[in-house]
Amino acid sequence: MINKQKSRSGKFASVSLSLTVLAIVAVIVFNVSLSLLATRYEWLYPKLYREHGFTISEECESYLEKYVIGTVDEYNAALPAEKREKLTITFCNDRETIDGIDWQKTIHDSVIQFKDVFPEHIEIQYLNIWENPTVAREMGITATSNIVCSFGDRHEPMDMRDLYIYDSAYSDTPVAYNGEKMVAAALMRVVQKDSPMCYLTANHGEAFDGYEFMRTALEAGYTIAFIDLAAEEIPEDCELLVTFDPKQDLVAASGVSSVSEVDKINEYMNRGGKYMVFLSADTFASGGRANLEGLLEDWGIKYAHETGDDGIEKCYLIKDSANSLSVDGYTIFAQNATEGKGGEIMSSLPESNVFANSTAIKIASGFTNDGNGNYSATVDGKARTVSPLMLSSQSAEAWAGGRAVARASGDPFILAAISEQTCEGGEHASLVAFASTSFALDANMKSAIKGNGRTVSGIFRYFGCDKAPVDLTFKYFAGTEIETLTTLQANTITVIFAAVPAVVCFGVGAFVLIRRRYA
Repeated sequence: MINKQKSRSGKFASVSLSLTVLAIVAVIVFNVSLSLLATRYEWLYPKLYREHGFTISEECESYLEKYVIGTVDEYNAALPAEKREKLTITFCNDRETIDGIDWQKTIHDSVIQFKDVFPEHIEIQYLNIWENPTVAREMGITATSNIVCSFGDRHEPMDMRDLYIYDSAYSDTPVAYNGEKMVAAALMRVVQKDSPMCYLTANHGEAFDGYEFMRTALEAGYTIAFIDLAAEEIPEDCELLVTFDPKQDLVAASGVSSVSEVDKINEYMNRGGKYMVFLSADTFASGGRANLEGLLEDWGIKYAHETGDDGIEKCYLIKDSANSLSVDGYTIFAQNATEGKGGEIMSSLPESNVFANSTAIKIASGFTNDGNGNYSATVDGKARTVSPLMLSSQSAEAWAGGRAVARASGDPFILAAISEQTCEGGEHASLVAFASTSFALDANMKSAIKGNGRTVSGIFRYFGCDKAPVDLTFKYFAGTEIETLTTLQANTITVIFAAVPAVVCFGVGAFVLIRRRYA
């Protein structure tokens, strides 16, 4: 009897083992097959536009009509018919070659749609730059240029690869098409008569390589230049001044120097200037920036510091393990302000803004809360109002000197803020401060899942550069939801996928054992 039971148990064990092995093999084969099929038939990154698949968006058509087509009509109105100009989009190759390369054909098909919507204003040309080097030089075409937008004698060369958004980890893997926005913005620039100037401060150790930030500024209509405030005055044509991660402080008038960069910025702001400042925890690693911080405090913006047990003042470093994109908790999603001026500005901008290695901003003393999300004070006889733009979640912590020194709880940390002043001549001055330099770096600005690029573009538009193409967005090749999962969400999903199969298997096993026991 015992031998029969053992034999029976052995058979059941053998069957169970075989079924387990077969199930594992089946799962592996299924996953491998699905991966190969997805790659073969482009299920993960399908061609965005099949034949007749591209339709220019209403937002793009409206943008072109408002900022481009009207300008062309105005220019041509005073000219005889034979001298009127068209907008020209030139491909630096013959049509057959372009249509033979999938990713270039996608761009070509989309440009054809531009022409189809505005046939009286846009034409397409094809130029073999090797056979016509003189023409290529006149159009500003370089080795990396393969598409050019032109109007009259003004040209905007571009690299067609820049019309795509790429996976941050694999630079040759496109995840979205951005050609609609890029081409529309280039057409706007070639018809724009006078470009507002954006100056980036220099000679304070700024190592700004934010190509995408500068390109976003160009798309908004700005012309970019650098300025040394210690040696130059801020020009009258300056519409935007930017300070990014200065390693040295601004110069203030003293017994050593009669030059004051602080005074120059204040004078610029008092005539209605627009100023953006990007600082992070790393900015203050070598100490404070007394002159710059003093200027910002006069505008109601104070970067948060904490004196540690060692008596050394440390800058806040914001950590939010529950709402982070990184394991260490220092790359966090921000929440848009919902009150005050900041809430108004952010109401139409993305919620998916990302801050990494961020410090925090506090409202400077002397600024009084009006109960509606704004803080006001009178400085040098002028009324100034500061309001948060973006905030941390309530689960965030501030670390300094290796320990947690503050918790958000019901009072989230401010990650970005705007301060404003109405000047004597009626001009409107605005200062926007960010608590993270990484906010404006390429990995965050040019991302299919992060809203940083659109938010910066939206701020440009608020500053008065209304040509910023905020409403023109990427066209995704595939879903990106998984890339936006926070640490908490990812852990929750992991637990669910780990626990549910185990519970199911346990239940099935228990059922089989009970049935066998009483069979």
